Amino acid sequence: MKKTLFLLFCLASGFLSAQNISNVTIKTTLKGTNFDGQITWFLKGDKIAFDVQFTNEGKQYLTRYIPDRSKGIFNILSTTPDSKIFSTAEARLIEPTPGFDSHIISIEQGKDEIVSGINCKKIIVKTAGTVTECYIDPTINANYTSYESFFRSDYALLAMKELKMTSGFPIAIKTVDLDGKVITEVKTLNIQANSVTDNTFTVSKDYKPIEDLNKAPVKK
Repeated sequence: MKKTLFLLFCLASGFLSAQNISNVTIKTTLKGTNFDGQITWFLKGDKIAFDVQFTNEGKQYLTRYIPDRSKGIFNILSTTPDSKIFSTAEARLIEPTPGFDSHIISIEQGKDEIVSGINCKKIIVKTAGTVTECYIDPTINANYTSYESFFRSDYALLAMKELKMTSGFPIAIKTVDLDGKVITEVKTLNIQANSVTDNTFTVSKDYKPIEDLNKAPVKK
């Protein structure tokens, strides 16, 4: 009997550990006061990058942001119909998201809920003027809270850090004002495991430094 129980325990442990994901692509939509587009997250181990895609005047634009924690900067790869540009930005100089309230009054855990077919941890964040529902996929091991200096306007990250959640990643976030009007909303479209390569976090030679583009032409 003891051997049977031990075997069942080993099988269950192996099943649970197999559910943990450290390499995943997450496609989301983001709607807010000043933005309506797609954000695609790339997570591999403790590396993170994300693409922001939107349309302006009928043209498609894509920007990849790659946080470099050692330098405290974003590496930014901007793709337009006419060029590919590489630039950097200091994380500490990034302005807060419009509508973000930095004064958090309370963080509380709700009941688990199914979101996009995934059993998520629910966290409710309240400020003086907003209520945010965050849904965390606990199976994703991304060390997300270690990127706090890059995502200071993310209620989910701040709540996860406060609750000492060392694993997990938000796949849905909804912020409303006290009248129930939606300020920002993130919804997950698709999650694909084992889809991220190391090239995702590197700067291709196709991208020209923005400094080169800003140089005045040499007169002959």
